[in-house]
Amino acid sequence: MAKITTRAGLNVGTELVIDEPNRTIQLLAAGNLIAKDGVTAQALYSKLVDLWTTVTYQDSPFPMNAVDALSGQYQIGVDAGGNYNGWKFADVTTKQMIRDGGWEEYDATGTLLAVYTASVGLGVVSVGSQLYFQRDAADAPTNFTFTDQVNEAIQVYGDINNGNFDKRTFFKGYVREQGKKYQDSVLADTGKTATGAYIVNLLLSNEDDLKITDLDAAMVNAPYDLITVTYYTTPQNRTIGGVVYPFSVIVNGNSATLEQIYTKIQYLLRQSTDIDSGIGTVIGKTANLLMNFIGDTLKTTTGVYVDNIQANDSNRIEFTDDNDVVRTNPFVAAGTLSFNAPLIGAGSSYRMYFTAPAGAGNDYGEAGAITVKDSTGADITGTIVTSSISFDFDYDGDILGGTAGTDKPVTLIGIRPNSSKFAVTTGTLTRSKGLVLSLVAETDRAYV
Repeated sequence: MAKITTRAGLNVGTELVIDEPNRTIQLLAAGNLIAKDGVTAQALYSKLVDLWTTVTYQDSPFPMNAVDALSGQYQIGVDAGGNYNGWKFADVTTKQMIRDGGWEEYDATGTLLAVYTASVGLGVVSVGSQLYFQRDAADAPTNFTFTDQVNEAIQVYGDINNGNFDKRTFFKGYVREQGKKYQDSVLADTGKTATGAYIVNLLLSNEDDLKITDLDAAMVNAPYDLITVTYYTTPQNRTIGGVVYPFSVIVNGNSATLEQIYTKIQYLLRQSTDIDSGIGTVIGKTANLLMNFIGDTLKTTTGVYVDNIQANDSNRIEFTDDNDVVRTNPFVAAGTLSFNAPLIGAGSSYRMYFTAPAGAGNDYGEAGAITVKDSTGADITGTIVTSSISFDFDYDGDILGGTAGTDKPVTLIGIRPNSSKFAVTTGTLTRSKGLVLSLVAETDRAYV
């Protein structure tokens, strides 16, 4: 079955119970009415109009007033003439089955007892999604009664006998499911500034998130276990391209890939516990989103910086500082140095030199030849312990080998006494993450 949208779907004694002496209206999950699907407020109101055309009910005042069906505005306990009469919904279960309508509840003296707003989600969510909400920014998250897309009346005001609260200036809905993209929605998303006895739409939908790399069970294992987030009350400075910028949320990436970092952060944002590794308290489920992928580029939300990322990922991440300005790392080229077997082992050595144009000086083959430095300023040199050694290079910042941000020719040399002859190869450091320089040496059979 589906949501009941016409009065014909309601039958007195099956789906609907009218108690005139106690002046209550009750909905029952029976016959045509399934609790999760519910019945529209308009269909219920229309059914009551039909019933009050009969002598059976005309000796009682009319229970409801439809202020505006299109916007879902109703009142109970008062008729269209402003006559208060004490009618009410019989129980919470009844209220949970009303769709596409909010209402005000009045007692027989005209006192406003409670206000219910109709939270109606717009968009498609995955089957079984458990959406939840806050009525105040400081509230704990509360699940909507039913799974899947939301259409439920939520109390936002109650007098001293009905909760004693007024939370009509804030409302936020969430859909955060494992393996799906997250979405949050606040009143301003649809032009509202407050909740009330009417429909409040929430822009909530989700879709498969192809950047999630693992299931929740893997979050206790490396590298996820040491990926953390810390919230600060004062800005934390981070240097990007030689300039210092302020950030208030710092993620420790634990040298994981951007996809792994994102997976752990999304996991944390579904937790009902404190996710702040610092001294503060931030509940994951209601914390603001921290990052999202645009294609293969990870972009942080305002004030979020990620420490300890892999060099190969440095140019596919964008940081948004506390001033809401996007900052990017200077381009760091990266690649692999490849060596054949005679070069690998104890006593071996490799080094990368700049190869300047003829006559420029300080290039390979000349006195004072300049060793190429990696993005941290360390010389690209060392022992050849494996057939493949990763390296990176500050393409946008390096001026040792010429003008910053330009391609630079280099020479890679290597040797292993009593194993290989001296080997030389040339290449060019370009604006690329896939650079490869291969060094192949002959076996040295003459060394003694």
